[in-house]
Amino acid sequence: MTTDLIKGKTNKVLLSMSLPISIGMLSTFLFQVVDTYFVGQLGANELAALSFASTIYFLVVGLFMGLAVGVSIIIGTAKGANDNKKVNQTTVIAILLSLSTSILFALLGIYFVDPIFQLMGANATTLPLIKQYIIPLFYGIPLLTTGLMIGGILRATGNVKTPEIIMGIAGIINLVLDYGLIFGELGLPEMGIEGAALATVVSWVFVIIGMFFLLIKDKLLNINVKETFGNLITTTKEIGKLGLPTIITQIIDPLTLIYLTFLFARETSTAVAAFGVASRIQTLLMIGILGVSTAITPFIAQNLGAKQHSRIDESIVFGGRASTYLGGLVCILLLLFIKPIVGIFSTDISVVNYAAQYFYIVSVSYIFYGLFITTASILNGLQLPLSSMKIVLVKSIAFTIPLTLIGSYFG
Repeated sequence: MTTDLIKGKTNKVLLSMSLPISIGMLSTFLFQVVDTYFVGQLGANELAALSFASTIYFLVVGLFMGLAVGVSIIIGTAKGANDNKKVNQTTVIAILLSLSTSILFALLGIYFVDPIFQLMGANATTLPLIKQYIIPLFYGIPLLTTGLMIGGILRATGNVKTPEIIMGIAGIINLVLDYGLIFGELGLPEMGIEGAALATVVSWVFVIIGMFFLLIKDKLLNINVKETFGNLITTTKEIGKLGLPTIITQIIDPLTLIYLTFLFARETSTAVAAFGVASRIQTLLMIGILGVSTAITPFIAQNLGAKQHSRIDESIVFGGRASTYLGGLVCILLLLFIKPIVGIFSTDISVVNYAAQYFYIVSVSYIFYGLFITTASILNGLQLPLSSMKIVLVKSIAFTIPLTLIGSYFG
């Protein structure tokens, strides 16, 4: 079902987009949350290995989500201007670009897996466990990244709900297979942490099949092959112009996560495990804010193409209010229930205490972090990805990294 983003009440349209996007993103992030829950039952070393591996996973996801945001800006603007030929041509070229680059990343990841995690501080105990999990994921990365790209394309054209249904079903598949393959239940072999990775990859296979079905159904692959590939260089340059800043914007947080994991690895594997749990809880609770910010980018892009500037102004007000209210709700939930929430993922007292201490310190910041994320998305929708990139860089380079260094110095 495709929604016309340049008609109807702004708040109603954005709400109708934000809710299914949030549910779909919840399904996507539940892949990692479910893995964390089941792997946490295997022990602290396995949980630490998952935390190490997930930093690279989120880096790759961030990179291709950044590319997808850049593509969605182009497609959303073209859709708003009723340029369906450009929408279809950009769709095909973007998918090919995503597929080819993700295969390259997967091969490099497999080849350099040992030095990557050794540099991050993995020890002789955790490294074999990391490889059991991350190598199957690397093989499946082209499926995931292409699915992310297609999802971004569909949202940019106004098809929001159906892709999220696909992600929801994939999340259920992952949950069932995780239980079966990790512990050897449901007639499946017991594979431990490797089973968690395999379950995720199988879920991605379902996602990519479903997403291509939607592309065909929405007639987004109907192109003149000769004309499309004649515009290959021009379209790729346009994707690069908008996509490079959004890629940098999206990978800054995962790179910061890798750096923080390195700092924790100098302490104990328990600290790494606790930080991994905290990162997943943080992402899970921020789903509503992420849904709003994700919906705003294609909404603004389409209305920019249609020159509906009053609707853009209304969407900015909606985004600011929604992110502030949701950030306040996250803060309250963390302050009241953090130890029981962390206890779901680990029974290790040290892990629970480390993670709880982290949230007691940072919980209030989520009120402002929601505004920050939404502002970056608004700038992307306005085709100002460089401005979005700058504010993200300032946050990480001027604040997060220096303050973390100071904090680690004092213990």
